[in-house]
Amino acid sequence: ACSEKDDAQSNAMLNEIFKAIHDVFSSLVHVLSTRQATPDQVDAKEMTSLCVELFGGVARTGEMVEPNRVPKFLTPSLSHLSGLMNFYASDLTICEGLLRFFCDYAEQFIAILDPQDCLALFQSSADLLKAYSSVHCASSRVIKSDAEEEQNYTDVLCAIQLLIQLGTKDFVDIRADGVNSSQVTEMIFFGLQQILPLMTRGLLQFPTLCKQYFSLVGFMMETYPDKVGQLPFELFDALLESLLFGMSYHDPSVAKASFYGISGILKEHIQNKVLEMHLSSPQGPALIEKCSRRLLMEVVFQNIIWDRLEATGAALLTLAALDLNRFAAVVQSIAQQMPAENQQRLSHSFQVLLNPEVLAKAGSPGYEGRQNRIRFRKDFEDFCNEIHSFLLMR
Repeated sequence: ACSEKDDAQSNAMLNEIFKAIHDVFSSLVHVLSTRQATPDQVDAKEMTSLCVELFGGVARTGEMVEPNRVPKFLTPSLSHLSGLMNFYASDLTICEGLLRFFCDYAEQFIAILDPQDCLALFQSSADLLKAYSSVHCASSRVIKSDAEEEQNYTDVLCAIQLLIQLGTKDFVDIRADGVNSSQVTEMIFFGLQQILPLMTRGLLQFPTLCKQYFSLVGFMMETYPDKVGQLPFELFDALLESLLFGMSYHDPSVAKASFYGISGILKEHIQNKVLEMHLSSPQGPALIEKCSRRLLMEVVFQNIIWDRLEATGAALLTLAALDLNRFAAVVQSIAQQMPAENQQRLSHSFQVLLNPEVLAKAGSPGYEGRQNRIRFRKDFEDFCNEIHSFLLMR
């Protein structure tokens, strides 16, 4: 009732609720920080669970009258709440509760946070994900069987959803004095680096988890491609590997997000050389060859091509435009495994498709770029109809 009004009585009632939560949480923080109790003691765990649930309830009050009262109360406690992850990352109940609290708070209030409150949320979220990642990336937690429930990995889903919600600050900020776009980007990519090592093929078999992950990654690759090139090579390779996995995923929305992520970053590289650090490294040529070969063998030459045709074409166009000689070498090596009559037809089909004029404009922005992509899309559809009339890779 106190959330539906903004008068002296409702404010007094709300302040009493906030004070009670604050006092309980302050007592917990004091006990843990002074080592009067150890985190694994039953009383400490129960009190932590209670506090996380209480704060979670507050975080879900985004529709209350004068919602700015909530960030004013929560902001001073965010760093202490994220600090609990250092104690309880291995306790999946508390761990998930903390991730869910930050996710709910971001979803409900990110649009109205002032720069100071927003940066406090970013910093606490970064600390939270770092502590979470340090435990779970180093753990032996693995998928034990195909029948294992996706619900057992809702903590990973919460971490992904948290990054998605934080990323919306760049687009839903209703304040004139909002945070700088670069601050949002830095936060999301830092968080992405924390959870990337968790995203094994086993986890990506779970539909909800997979869709959320590729929604995040595809969006980040398309929207902030310049930042992708700044990732350490090991993380960039892991990110690329997950996108290659997503290309042939049974859900077309996941596959399309993967393809558009790949084509987005390659298009940006054609224009601004954002991947120069990775592609000029000793492993660089192998990356292009791996992408080209898997794109062709796992998608273009398979029946799954038809529900992801346009997105596949966008990725193929940028791959060929990036290094036509290397792409042609991959095509040639694949063709050599076919009967002689198919080799000639396949080579001719690729020659028709990979028009030098179209490839030269693959990275073009604006109207010219759109018209070029429309032209290639039609050419690629004709190409697929032609090669599937005589070829199906098994």
